[in-house]
Amino acid sequence: MRRIFLLPLLAASMFSGCTINPTHPSLTQASLPELIPVREFVADRKWNGLYQISPDGKKLAWIGVDGTRPSVMAKTIGRDDVKAFPILPRNFMWSGDSTRLLMLADNGGDENMHIYAGTVGSEDLTLTDLTPFDRTVAEIVRVVDDSPRIVAIENRRDKKVFDLFTVDVTTGKHTALATNPGNVAVWGVDRRGTLLARVVQDGERSILQTRQSDAEDSWKSTAEWTIFDVVRPLDFTEDGKAAWVLSNRGRDKVALVKADLSDGKETVVYADPDVDVESARLSRKTRLPLVAYSDPDYPRQAIFDATLRDRLAALADNKPARIEIESIDDADRNMTLSVATDRGTRHYLYSTESPQPLLLGEDSMSRLASQLASVKPISFTSRDGLPLHGYLTLPVGVKAEKLPMVVLVHGGPWGRDEWGGNKKVQFLANRGYAVLQVNYRGSTGYGRAFVEKSAGEFAGKMHDDLIDGVNWAVQAGIADRERIAIDGGSYGGYAALVGLTFTPEVFACGISMVGISDLPRLMDTMPEYWELGKPWWKRFIGDSRDPADRKIMEAKSPLYKADAVTKPLLIMHGVNDPRVKLEQSELMVAALRKAGKEVDFVTFDGDGHGNQRWPNNLTMYRKTEDFLAGCIGGRSSGFDFYQLGSWAF
Repeated sequence: MRRIFLLPLLAASMFSGCTINPTHPSLTQASLPELIPVREFVADRKWNGLYQISPDGKKLAWIGVDGTRPSVMAKTIGRDDVKAFPILPRNFMWSGDSTRLLMLADNGGDENMHIYAGTVGSEDLTLTDLTPFDRTVAEIVRVVDDSPRIVAIENRRDKKVFDLFTVDVTTGKHTALATNPGNVAVWGVDRRGTLLARVVQDGERSILQTRQSDAEDSWKSTAEWTIFDVVRPLDFTEDGKAAWVLSNRGRDKVALVKADLSDGKETVVYADPDVDVESARLSRKTRLPLVAYSDPDYPRQAIFDATLRDRLAALADNKPARIEIESIDDADRNMTLSVATDRGTRHYLYSTESPQPLLLGEDSMSRLASQLASVKPISFTSRDGLPLHGYLTLPVGVKAEKLPMVVLVHGGPWGRDEWGGNKKVQFLANRGYAVLQVNYRGSTGYGRAFVEKSAGEFAGKMHDDLIDGVNWAVQAGIADRERIAIDGGSYGGYAALVGLTFTPEVFACGISMVGISDLPRLMDTMPEYWELGKPWWKRFIGDSRDPADRKIMEAKSPLYKADAVTKPLLIMHGVNDPRVKLEQSELMVAALRKAGKEVDFVTFDGDGHGNQRWPNNLTMYRKTEDFLAGCIGGRSSGFDFYQLGSWAF
């Protein structure tokens, strides 16, 4: 035992004082702010967020830290009776009768989601696994109002598709509600747990069907669109005759619409003139829209209730902010809010009966706001004339001239960067780097036509957009052309590998996290339950079963161009990744080493497509800062004493 305790002490003495000072000329004489320890970004013991109010408005639940362990916390409003459930879920919510918390979690990042239930108010914090099935993905479709029942989907019968079940969370009993004939992509269940509609897929066609009776085959087709349209149902209207939907049917941009279930006819409720509507929140009491969110540059929210609009606006203090309703009770009297800026997020409890919102908590970025950098929207034009948007973050205390820069590429690729408190961005800026985020073609939020321009453009025009962003920053005098790194996860990891194989002259080094190296292999090894989504991938990337397509896909795969790499690479991957399998990085590393190239390879046990475990994130950030300090000249905090604790965990 004594030897066990001596080892950390010895390690602490060995690694203390290993801070790496900046070597890039623009940073050596700059007045950089104090180095923020890595632990503040990945292992904040004061972190709290994702507050959820119970349907009866009497209790709160949130993610917090119990000792050193992230947990789901719950308490009665107005009382000091906090209980901690020892689990870090991917998502959680209240049961309809406000007695239990329902938590979705997988095993070490394998994404085989289980639904767990914990009783609030009991001394027994044991979690019940409501879906104890091997290799099965479960998701909650609907929490039934005023009831301990939920409606869930599971793929235990057929791994490719999801059947529908009613689950009693008090007993764990499953009752089959509908069996998937093999083509149902979406089930539509109302607040009472009644199955009203479904969306079936026929190749590239999506067909809305409404239920005519309780018979298994009593479905009537009422509307149709393609899988390349965005049609995302939010909820049904109170009478069950229509649905609130985010849709771009017949238009370029996604709008909030009311869709008649009898014929699919849409009535636009709100459309942003510039970009897609990203999300919306409905009233729990009336089932009418309360707010719609979009992201043209800074966040934009359209609040439909005038009183609510005025009260929430005060929280932004006349500055850019995303004011998001995170949860609301059944009576619409109490809600939890998050107010997010580029320097962190604060959480509030709002009540119609109180003049001032109550501050519930804030994240570490908010507490460190005075040390953080501003994130600014930018725009430029691609080489083929396409308007592009993104964000630029400059380090504090440094003149914005010829800085070392990191191009941080978002994943998806059908996702986007938004303005806000991105911890990775602030971490890099604190180390002395300009950080460029480009919403390259294919990024969502800018309309249908913008997404469609990514078809066939992996390692093509999508990558050109990133290079055009680099050229923009260099020509503006902001970035040092000789000291630019590319970093990203998933598609962003693929972009980093493409950067160092297809355009090795542009980047000084690259970091790939769970990155794709072989496009045909990605298609060949996709999770079984992605089957209905494959037509989308085939359109944008290619069909790996078609010899001609496969040849093109291989030509766009970094794995087959490893000998072109001339700069250092850091490759990291979670061992349980079900989307981009670990072999994608293993094969790339093997090819690089065979070609005699410089590569550092790190794997993360207990994590999958992105890290949840703080010890793995600590390692990822530490590896990143040391690697970048060596290749583009920023600074590194050196050994963080939380690394000692991470070994124990």
